[in-house]
Amino acid sequence: MKFIKVFALFILIQAAAWAGAHVYQNQHRETILIVADTSYAMKPKFPAMQEWIENYEAKARYKHLLVGTDKAMLGNLVDLKSKTVIFRTSFGSMTAESLARYQSTVASRKILLSDGKIQAAGWDVVKF
Repeated sequence: MKFIKVFALFILIQAAAWAGAHVYQNQHRETILIVADTSYAMKPKFPAMQEWIENYEAKARYKHLLVGTDKAMLGNLVDLKSKTVIFRTSFGSMTAESLARYQSTVASRKILLSDGKIQAAGWDVVKF
């Protein structure tokens, strides 16, 4: 009988720890900014970039994902009607100055989906 009580206490402590961690993580979400290079040269890579974003979103539990392009900020990823909105237009070329609009973003991590030609400071570059 003592074994059952100890085991039940262990289960109760584990459940409380899991619940506490879940509540804490939900209230303190990490903000991550994902910026896609929508220059004309990247147009053939749009499906692969979209798949990368969808896979990242699936694994990003307890994270607040902001998404934008080198042209404009689109906002919260879950608020977009479709992921294809990110890649609706392609024109021009991306420059380091294009990323300057995101300097004031309060994201703890910034991810750039591009071909790797631009290595911006403070950005994690995912090459396609």
